[in-house]
Amino acid sequence: MPIRANPSLDPLVGTDPGGYSCPLVPVSWPAGPETLLWPDPGNPRAALYLFYPVGSADEPPAPTGLAHFLEHMMFNGSARFPDGDFDRVLEAAGGSNNAYTTEEMTVYHEQFPATAVDTAFALEMDRMRALIIDAERVDRERGVILSEREASVENDPVACFLEEVQAVACAGTAYGHPVIGWAEDIARIDEASLSRFYDRHYRYARPTIVGVGGIDPKQWNRLCVDHGLDQNPDGVMWSGEPLPVGPHPAGERRIESSAAVQSSYLALSFPAPPVTAPSALAEELLWTILVGGVASRLHSLLVERKAEAIALEAYRIGHRVPGQRILLVALAPNRRPKMVEHTIRQALLQLADVGPTEEERTRAVNQRLASYYHQLEPVTGRAELLGRTWILHRDPSRIGTYPGRLEAVSADEIRDAARDAFGQGGWTVGYLHPDGA
Repeated sequence: MPIRANPSLDPLVGTDPGGYSCPLVPVSWPAGPETLLWPDPGNPRAALYLFYPVGSADEPPAPTGLAHFLEHMMFNGSARFPDGDFDRVLEAAGGSNNAYTTEEMTVYHEQFPATAVDTAFALEMDRMRALIIDAERVDRERGVILSEREASVENDPVACFLEEVQAVACAGTAYGHPVIGWAEDIARIDEASLSRFYDRHYRYARPTIVGVGGIDPKQWNRLCVDHGLDQNPDGVMWSGEPLPVGPHPAGERRIESSAAVQSSYLALSFPAPPVTAPSALAEELLWTILVGGVASRLHSLLVERKAEAIALEAYRIGHRVPGQRILLVALAPNRRPKMVEHTIRQALLQLADVGPTEEERTRAVNQRLASYYHQLEPVTGRAELLGRTWILHRDPSRIGTYPGRLEAVSADEIRDAARDAFGQGGWTVGYLHPDGA
């Protein structure tokens, strides 16, 4: 029988005005997987997401790239659906699929007519337990991955630069190498190393299976039983916990490179709290205030007023652990990184000193809420949000309480988040110059 993870959970969204309420109860099954169903009666579409709690941070020191390599292998055939049958069978049922790997998880997802949920479930269960990993398939996929790395990284000087920044910013942790892996490691990944990784993190792990849309709860439960989730596992269960990370170094680290780029780039990396920390929402709003659109503080300053940059973006490395926020700035022609760095430092320290204006706080809250409601519209967005919320917080009710918790974040809390990010040291600063500059 399934084991209810928390039978007293309130409805997922409850009284939220978006109308997304559902009687959801996460279920842990003896065979390992956890399932969450968000039924939407009458919806002709459905989505199935599988979250494996393994990413590049869970790899051994070498070879890197195992998690991403195995993601590719999952499309190369299983016992019941070999040699491209996964795509052919799902597409014949009107569905589509894809996958991605991060530092902390690997996610496989399908969307399809609600009538095809049996097909999608069978496809995923077969490759979870009976993936074909042989030398021929491994060698074939190795060429694909090396070509992907060449196209997306090695032929892109900015991507190479960001790999270097990440390696320095996350040095000494499991987050210091790229998700795709280093090229020399990809070249030596073999059938044995992939099989070991698959057994530990897939066959005998505890993935989270999420269904959203026009799926009947009784049908969902029958599928779980029919595919043996109620049976005792035939191997050792692994936790899938992320590898520990060391403390952020107190001193600054600086790197300088040159490449075939038209103008300079500046990258700055700052410490970030885990997303489960009390300050996480304030930190989310902080970065929305800084780089969230053309009215954001740094865009207005660097692009509109001073004409020192032409574009900027920020992204995060590490979520379940103290991670890094990396800010990348594409400089305007003939601008020097040192000058732009000085401008940014002044802006960040000023924000940490006095905090944001109420107008900035309100705009950032509205931007985050717009993104939240947009994600709730399609079945795929709801499945993604539900799975990530469960894995990171073990509490799906946080989806419904998110608007209220976000609106309650004060300007003082955002100021404190800025002080934690910009006033504690541990920055990494990188310059990328045009060749010959």
